[in-house]
Order: sequence, then structure tokens, then C-alpha cells
Amino acid sequence: MAVEPDEVEAARAAQRSAAQQALQISHARSAAVRYRFIARGGPERDSPPMARLLRGSGGRGGKTRLQLYLSMLWLARNEDRPVFQYPAITWTLLLGYGNSPAGVRRVQEALRWLDREAFIELRRRQGASSAVHLLSDAGTGRPYQAPGPAIKAAPRAQRDEHLYVQLPAGLWTNGWIMELSGAAVAMYLVLLHERRGENKQVWLSPRIGREVYDLSDETRRKGLTELAAHGLIKVSKRPLHQGLFDDPLRTRHVYDLNPDALGQLDPQEATTEAPTVFNQPADTDPADVWLRICDPVQDL
Repeated sequence: MAVEPDEVEAARAAQRSAAQQALQISHARSAAVRYRFIARGGPERDSPPMARLLRGSGGRGGKTRLQLYLSMLWLARNEDRPVFQYPAITWTLLLGYGNSPAGVRRVQEALRWLDREAFIELRRRQGASSAVHLLSDAGTGRPYQAPGPAIKAAPRAQRDEHLYVQLPAGLWTNGWIMELSGAAVAMYLVLLHERRGENKQVWLSPRIGREVYDLSDETRRKGLTELAAHGLIKVSKRPLHQGLFDDPLRTRHVYDLNPDALGQLDPQEATTEAPTVFNQPADTDPADVWLRICDPVQDL
């Protein structure tokens, strides 16, 4: 069923409003995402959490799971053992699904999956939405620790476990969360990880995509193509010079990533809507929205 343009615009306005309120709550200009969420810790390690989120349940709902979990990391910046007690409609609005029952169901399914796979722990509360306890983004099932303070407190030998990239808050506040696919968000994180905080060009071979990140060639190509189309990365060719008799015409694609680009509004998606309360769309009482969609006791 086609989505009406008015519905898209309403969802976009609600998403921006929710994101602004989330920013006021978290005061976080970025989400801290551990290296171990993005990449394998070694060649013999299991699939990293990011790849598991994208592929879980046969690939259905991968985008929702990834973007929902990243949203929690954003709101949890610098907090240990964070607990979220928002109804599903709150996350639905933040991800840009509007106030549709289908969007709420997608979020509910994602929350259940994250609970089963030990990324979060859901604790039911009588007469209210379940409390969401965030678990480690390293995929260990242990309570979440903010990586910044954890690095400072950890012995030197354990600090690598808490190294992280910073995913700009513009992903949410400027509406990119609605525009980008799960593959594009994943590849953006991959490029951040490859840069290791340095301003440098990145080369990413299919073998690295599979062995380090456990992402398919299709996901890698789709994500990079989409990021380039949106202007979030620049793709260029660099000649290969590895030896005296190398073919001088051989080249490889390299990628320039500017994390600040997410802080710039896509001109087609610019909005001047004022922020409203975090868990409600504009000019709507949050209780009315929730009661109209589903019984709050049965949220999760």
C-alpha cells in the first residue's frame, strides 16, 4: 500500500520533533559505538553484533533492529546500566515511522528480538510499558557500560575492549535515520571504524567486508552506493603501486568520509518544525495516540 505524501511529511515532522526532545534529554552530540559492535575482535571470533542485528530472523526487520539499538546507545551516552521506560510509540516516532500501528508493531518485534538475543532485557511492569534495560553493545549480554568512562577505569590491557567510534547525533536530529537503509548505516559505521579517528581515505575490499565485518558483498555495495548518492561519502580512484612490474593502470576505489556531513540537512528534507514532547507527534496528546494504537498494558 502506497504511503500518502501528507503521511510522510507528518512522520518526518514528528521524527524531527522527537529527535530534538531526545537531544534535550541526552545532551549527547553523538552515540558512542564500540569497535566490537561493528567488527570481529579477531579472525576466529563470532559474527559481530552489528551483522547479527542486520541478519537476525532471516533478515526481516534488520534496519529497525539496528537503528533502534543505535538510538538507545545515543540516549545512553555516558550512562551505566541505563533503563528506558518509553512506550513503543516513542521509538516509532524517533525512527520516522509516524504513529501508524504497523510502525509500532515493527518496533515491538525489534524489542522482542533484542531481548531474546541479549542486547536488552525487557522487564514487564503492571499497567505500564515494559522497562528496557540496555545490555552491552559488545554482545556479551552483560549490563551496559558507557565506553568513555570504562576506558578510563579499565586496566591498560583491557582498554581495547572499550574503544569506540562516535556516530553524530545528526543521524537523528537531521532526519537521516528516515532516509538511510540498514546497509547504509552499517557501512557508515564500518568506515568510521576503518578511520580509527583519523582523517584519512579508506579502502575496503570485499574480503575485509566479509572477514572483519561479516557483511555480504551485496550489503557492502548497497550501503556504499547509497552513502555516495546522498553525498555522505566521496568515492575516488587511487592507482596501485606495489612493485616495479605492477600494472600502472590498476586502481582501487577509496572513500572519504566526513562525519560532520550528517550535521547538514539534506536540502530536500529540511524542516523548520519546532520540537514537541519526545513521545508524541505534533499537536497530539501522547496518551491519546497510544490508546488509539494499542493497549498500553500490552505494549510489551
